[in-house]
Amino acid sequence: MQTQHHLRALAPYLVLLTLSLQGRAMAEDNTPQRPLQTTMHAFFLALTGVFPWSLDAQQFQAPEHRPQIHAALQSLAQHAEHLHTHGQGLPQSFGFLRRSLAKSAHDAAERYAAGQYPQARFLLQGLTENCFACHARLPNLQPFALGQRFLAETNVAPLSIPQRFKLEVATRQFDTALTTCEALLRATDSSAADIWLTGVFEDYLKIIIRVRNDFPRALTALTQFLERPDVPAVLRDQLRSWMQALTELQSHGPVEQALSRARTLIETGQHRNRFPADHQGFVHFVVASSLVHRWLATQPTDTSALAEAYYLLGIAETYISRTSWLSETPFFLETAIRLDPTSAVAAKAYDVLNMYLLTEFTGSHGTRVPSDVQEHLETLRRLRGGS
Repeated sequence: MQTQHHLRALAPYLVLLTLSLQGRAMAEDNTPQRPLQTTMHAFFLALTGVFPWSLDAQQFQAPEHRPQIHAALQSLAQHAEHLHTHGQGLPQSFGFLRRSLAKSAHDAAERYAAGQYPQARFLLQGLTENCFACHARLPNLQPFALGQRFLAETNVAPLSIPQRFKLEVATRQFDTALTTCEALLRATDSSAADIWLTGVFEDYLKIIIRVRNDFPRALTALTQFLERPDVPAVLRDQLRSWMQALTELQSHGPVEQALSRARTLIETGQHRNRFPADHQGFVHFVVASSLVHRWLATQPTDTSALAEAYYLLGIAETYISRTSWLSETPFFLETAIRLDPTSAVAAKAYDVLNMYLLTEFTGSHGTRVPSDVQEHLETLRRLRGGS
């Protein structure tokens, strides 16, 4: 549990790095860079300098390598702090990631310095699990030469195919990542059920829908997978629902009227879900979130519309987030409340947030919401006028 707690803290770390690079990638190392880009460039170099060491547990903690690895982790923490201080120009939707980065990077370096090498290695490799928070948001067709070079020079053989897929996304090699994912779907040495359990379908759809907007390619991949004789009945039913949605929608669509369309898509997805944990409406939620993120990228200024946008993102995230400790749901919902605290949207956002956190801390021993979480909810309640 302690390791998971620290991984939760580190989650935004690589995500924020790649966010800053998205949409304005440096095609060459000597491209003139603004201060924020310079910080992220150095941050990426520090990260890719230390990540390969984590592929070998013995090398990662070998005494002769410790000074170099520790220096790289300290560099990450330093540049994360710079971003925390100077990253005010980033979109508001990434505020949580920016604020969390400094503490997360510091924690990774601190664990390594304390000699907790397995934990530090686990945290470092876990970064590839966290990049989807920003990578799967917006369309991206621009090459990223540094990421391509890193993969070419790194021996990724020790990684499983799902891990390799995550690393390729982390370095913004989206087409390579999709190809890797599709190879896994065609793999004959793994059962259909085992492939399903890796979570590859959800990750694949997020990238191919929101980043590449390639619905026909997704349909082809799912159709080929369904031809396997070992596909479980439940998965077969789910995939057919997704294929129907992909056929009906055909694209994540233009950004015009994004909020009204996203609202409709979420309602449709909720109607398709037969029970809370069902994934029948997954495609609709991913497309809805894609529309809202693209609308936010236009830098709208209407406060009430912004509040609804973050509310819709929070709702969509409750359905498409694979793990609660990586979910941005609370941040999106809180942002909606703070943007327009006395509005009907804020009231709905507060109700969802309250129930989300209640469920989060409910288990076999009952409901034990931490006092600091209760106090935070009370602060938001008072912000809304005490209603």
